Amino acid sequence: MADDGISYVGESTGDNFLDVIFYKGMLGEVETDFVRIIIPGDKTNVIDTVADEIHKRRFARKWQAYEGLQSIGGTPIMEWADVPETLRSEFLYQGFRYVEQVAGAPDSAFSRIMGGVQWRTKAQSFLNRGKVAESDIIKQQAEQLKELQEQMKKMQEQMKQGEKPSGAGPKLGRKTQKEKDEA
Repeated sequence: MADDGISYVGESTGDNFLDVIFYKGMLGEVETDFVRIIIPGDKTNVIDTVADEIHKRRFARKWQAYEGLQSIGGTPIMEWADVPETLRSEFLYQGFRYVEQVAGAPDSAFSRIMGGVQWRTKAQSFLNRGKVAESDIIKQQAEQLKELQEQMKKMQEQMKQGEKPSGAGPKLGRKTQKEKDEA
C-alpha cells in the first residue's frame, strides 16, 4: 500500500549509506536540478535522474546543502581563466557554479576532482588577486587626511593675512581695473 503523502523525517533505513549528489544539468535547453544516487561498492547500480519532490524530501539534508551552495553568488566559473576547459566543465558538473564555492569548499567536495584541493588554493588566490591589504588602505587614507589638513591650515593662514589662497581657482584671463591701469 503506497502512501503519496509520505513525510520523510531524518534518513530512511539504508539511505544514510547512499552517495547522493544533487547537481545542475541541462534538460533540452533548460537548466534543471538532477540527482545522482550511487550505492557505494556497486558501480552498476546508479540512478541519475531529474530531482523531483520525493528526492528533495527523502534526502532533505543533502538537498538543503545543495540549495545553500546554489544561492551563493559570486564570480562565475566561466570567468576563471586559469582553469582548463575540461576542469571548468567538471566543476560545473559537480555543482560548482562560482569560484567562491570552489575557494570555500571542504576537502570532501573534491573527492571526484583530480587535484581539487590544490584548485581550492588557486581559487582563493584568484579571488584575492588585486586586493590591497586593509592596513595599506588605512595608511593611504591617513596620509591623504594629513595632506588635506595641511592644505586647510595653509588656506586658513592665508585668509587670516588677507591673501587670496593659493590654488583658489584659475584666473579667467580678464584683468582687473588695477591690473589694466598698471599695464
